Amino acid sequence: MTWQKQLAIELLVISGIGLIMGLLGPFGTYAMPFALRLAYWVIFILVGYLIFRPISFAAIWLHEATTVPYWGAMTMALLVAGLPLSMMIGFMINGFRWQGLMFSDDFALLYLQVIGIGLGISLVMRNLFPREYRSTGDQGDGEGPDHTLPLPALYNRLPQGFPDTILALGVEDHYVRVHATERSEMLLMRLGDAIREMEHIEGHQVHRSWWVAAEAVASAKRQDRNWRLLLTNSLEIPVARNRVAALKQIGWIK
Repeated sequence: MTWQKQLAIELLVISGIGLIMGLLGPFGTYAMPFALRLAYWVIFILVGYLIFRPISFAAIWLHEATTVPYWGAMTMALLVAGLPLSMMIGFMINGFRWQGLMFSDDFALLYLQVIGIGLGISLVMRNLFPREYRSTGDQGDGEGPDHTLPLPALYNRLPQGFPDTILALGVEDHYVRVHATERSEMLLMRLGDAIREMEHIEGHQVHRSWWVAAEAVASAKRQDRNWRLLLTNSLEIPVARNRVAALKQIGWIK
């Protein structure tokens, strides 16, 4: 998915959240006229997103470059982003006057409300877009491939939540089955196109119907004149005879 398309989708989701908030009218805004209330929430939710999203990239960098935990860095981002947004909202509520705004109890409450809404939206967006709202090293147990590189384009065809480590691609009729450790998905496409969309991931086509990632190969075994690769997820992949020499050269077959 291109960044332009991702941005458009995120803005659509954020606008939808603003509409929901406008319909609910929390924090005393329900008394506002309906159209004004909708506009109020949509505009300020969008402005908050445009302030917070760039700061969130800095928070992810901070998490990766230091020992600051992910949610610690994101909380810091929320605290920073919440201040200018609270000032904008407070300025409007205060009759477009700065006098008496910053150090009032009302401003402190407004700031806490903005932070709370921001945290809720962050959780929603992280669940909807888990690949976009996480650090490159956010892999749970820390095992697996180096994800300092972006995920291959093939992931744009896979459902959200599909494991980040693709082990093999296999042809089934007119489909390509994408294999991960404990999950697989069928995609209607040609194997050659799927391999091209794996981009920078190291791997080889070992058979006319199979492509295998380098990190997936556990061992190899010989059956009569034929070879088979044993993958880390227990799959056995046939090796075409004209590929044996190349796989021996790179050490997949010994």
